[in-house]
Amino acid sequence: MRIAVNYSRTLSVAGLLVVGLWGGSAVAAQAPAGTLTFEQAWAAALAQTPAMLKARAQVAEATGAVKEARGHLLPKLDASFTGSGSNNGLNVFGMKLQQGNATYNDFGAGGYTGPASLFNKPANLNDPGWYRNYESKVQLQIPVYNGGKIWAYLRKAQAYLSAARSGDTAARQKLTLQVLQAYEGVRAAQAFVGVANKAEAAAESYVQITNKLYKRGVVSRNDQLRADLNLGNAKLRASEARAQLAKAIEQLRVLTGLPDSEPIKVAQALHVKVPDASLAELQREALVENPGIRALGLQLQGAQAGVQAARADYLPHFNIVVSHQWDDASFGIGGRPSSTVAGVLTWNLFDFGARSGALDQAQAKTNLQTAKLRSAQDQLRLKINSAWHDVRLAKERVQVRKLAIRQSKEALRLERLRYEKGVATMTELLATQAELDKARGDLVKAQYQEIMQRAGLLLGIGRLTPHAISARAS
Repeated sequence: MRIAVNYSRTLSVAGLLVVGLWGGSAVAAQAPAGTLTFEQAWAAALAQTPAMLKARAQVAEATGAVKEARGHLLPKLDASFTGSGSNNGLNVFGMKLQQGNATYNDFGAGGYTGPASLFNKPANLNDPGWYRNYESKVQLQIPVYNGGKIWAYLRKAQAYLSAARSGDTAARQKLTLQVLQAYEGVRAAQAFVGVANKAEAAAESYVQITNKLYKRGVVSRNDQLRADLNLGNAKLRASEARAQLAKAIEQLRVLTGLPDSEPIKVAQALHVKVPDASLAELQREALVENPGIRALGLQLQGAQAGVQAARADYLPHFNIVVSHQWDDASFGIGGRPSSTVAGVLTWNLFDFGARSGALDQAQAKTNLQTAKLRSAQDQLRLKINSAWHDVRLAKERVQVRKLAIRQSKEALRLERLRYEKGVATMTELLATQAELDKARGDLVKAQYQEIMQRAGLLLGIGRLTPHAISARAS
């Protein structure tokens, strides 16, 4: 039984001890000491698998985006400090005005000597020399109206946050399926080892019986050779089953992150209960409850909000700016204070298609997301249809395999009696034994398929949580 899993081996010790994470597990039966329960395996995998770490990071990223969008709705307070110097007449005079240091002499009043000097160029005004200004400023910007752009960004961020949370739920349910697959894979491999051991024991008994009958002259040397060959094949199949079990255990170990030094033994028999509902009802439920479909729907809402944000650029924007500053000729905090209040209205009337291009991109993303959602919905309907029929077929298959074992056991009993009386051949006996071995193996396979197909149906309708998995008698 091969279970393809590729996860990190790092295990959080706390993760293995977690009980009842994400609503808790319904696996309540006590497992024998020294065995790994499904609940423990799921908790360990939840704590360290890359898929779950990625899902958590996406939720954290989306949470930060919502926080950022909300922040843009509120006033923005900036503080700045500017040091500048100039010998430009206009700049120098402006600096002195800001500092409250302007004098009549800055206009050249000292060079006035009468009406004849009115046409002289004032040196202090035209060539003031190098002058410095140090400005400390606090500015408050209050958004009043931005065409609904900020609110659209907030709706977009909130939609993506909800989508990330649905994605986290979907990742948890997929992880539940993977852990169940690996856990049941080990149980199936253990059962195959048991089947192989029974076949080996039967082959050994046939060797003993054949040797006795050969000594009595009831069977030929050929039967002895066939019995020995059958025993060798049975031992080989038992070795192959044990090797397959070791591979299945390693796959479960990688998924849970358990160290190589810790042995893994699985003894819990599990049952997955599926709802007793019609196919149409399950398909309708899946389209509403499946977290993957919900995530795509929320991403579509986010894309639609992006279109609204792009359209907001066509509308005027109005903000209020309140500032207070201090200007001084010497370095430091302080100086002459002044305040300014301004209302700023901006309206981009023409931009050579920049806004139109942004709007086209946003609309295209919406169309693409709509196509993804519809495609996923169609695929989900088909998966639910297939899973619903497979679940019923799997149950019937298990019942048929159990009946086949009962019949094969009886047939083998009768064939063995016939062989011991010299009526049947070793070939006939071994063929009957092979039918029983095959029936036992088919039952193990059918039981594994049944629980995995049930789990697949629950995954499709968004109900595959640890609560859906219960312990049953082996």
